[in-house]
Amino acid sequence: MTEPQLPATDDGDDTPDNASAPRKDPYWVDALAQGLSVLEAFDCEQPSLTLTELAQRLGWSRSKPYRFVHTLEKLGFLEREEVGRRYRLTAHAMKLGFAYLNRLPLVELAQPIMNRLRTEVGASVHMAILDRDELVYVAQARIPLPTSIDIHVGSRMPPHSSSIGRILLAYKPRADIARILDGAPIPALTEKSTVDPAAFRALLDTARERGYVYNDEEFHRGVRSIAAPVLNAQGEVVAGLNATSMIYTFTDEVVAGTVIPAVVRAARELSQALGYRER
Repeated sequence: MTEPQLPATDDGDDTPDNASAPRKDPYWVDALAQGLSVLEAFDCEQPSLTLTELAQRLGWSRSKPYRFVHTLEKLGFLEREEVGRRYRLTAHAMKLGFAYLNRLPLVELAQPIMNRLRTEVGASVHMAILDRDELVYVAQARIPLPTSIDIHVGSRMPPHSSSIGRILLAYKPRADIARILDGAPIPALTEKSTVDPAAFRALLDTARERGYVYNDEEFHRGVRSIAAPVLNAQGEVVAGLNATSMIYTFTDEVVAGTVIPAVVRAARELSQALGYRER
């Protein structure tokens, strides 16, 4: 079945699909909210979508996305791929996200610390935050790895399997952890991935007690990473910092003697730069 062309007239459906929309809020603009939900439908797993796929993701009727997509395309936020009837975000859309990331004092303060950590441990260093229930990478100091891992600033993923995601989850309230674990099965990315919810909760408890996460080939085969939390002046965990390398570089001895202390020290330095003081 071929994808229909954009219609010239509205489909007449002005009813909000979002049941949680504040209908009694006189300042709420439902069309704007729905247009932004179209942009949010595109992610790393589905970087391009047909109109039908977009409707399915949003729980809309097949005809509803047409005018939203048409408008966003005219404004330069979406573009149509040369082959097929698929749409994707443009660099213009990405500017909004990068404008946010670039204004973060966290990123500005973190970059020199991350660069030094990269030199100290000879590994790629990343920093990420939680956006709702997704992990978002906001800064990096990379060393190329001989793997298919492609993590860059702006990458988003579930928090379960990465060391940064786990250290951030470890400091979340138990109710939030339960909601995230109940929302979807824990993905098994390798044969070592911890997927049992009870075992995963125990892993988070251990991470909080130690103050770091050691991920041994649970995110990608042959890759190890260590993450520690970054705290603000109020003592809240606002980000996670990790170092990642191959198992033959991050040997047991190197991890225990060099990498864990270095990552914890770098995260503490960044926390202090944000105003955190140990009580």
